[in-house]
Amino acid sequence: MPNPKSNHFYIEKNYSDFFNNSKILNADRTEAVTKRENFLLLAALGYYCGFRTEFENSRAKASDIFVMNQLRDNELSLLYAIAIAETGDLEVVNDDFKVADIAMEFANTGIIELQKIEKSKKRNEIKRFQAYIHDVISELK
Repeated sequence: MPNPKSNHFYIEKNYSDFFNNSKILNADRTEAVTKRENFLLLAALGYYCGFRTEFENSRAKASDIFVMNQLRDNELSLLYAIAIAETGDLEVVNDDFKVADIAMEFANTGIIELQKIEKSKKRNEIKRFQAYIHDVISELK
């Protein structure tokens, strides 16, 4: 029997405070951006970095942020594209759990990278990244 929460998206417990309070993710310029869109951005950033970060804690202890059926078609397409590129298997799109798992692990990587940027105190780099986030999200709409 399939896991009823297999298509839920979570943020690793150790990263949930950063996800909810990040200066970059929650800046004035991005205030209209939803948690779902921030998650997609983080997954894409993690994929760009080229590696996935597995969960240290079980998903039961993670922050449940949204369900797959809340994604728009273009958002779901992004996650499918990442999963296909990662696995090299077109059939991965038939496995919501696998797609979600890949996206969550890449989002964990994205959070790690954003934490490095925020801690670096490179304000110009943060401002450029904020502008980039805003532009990318605007193009998706």
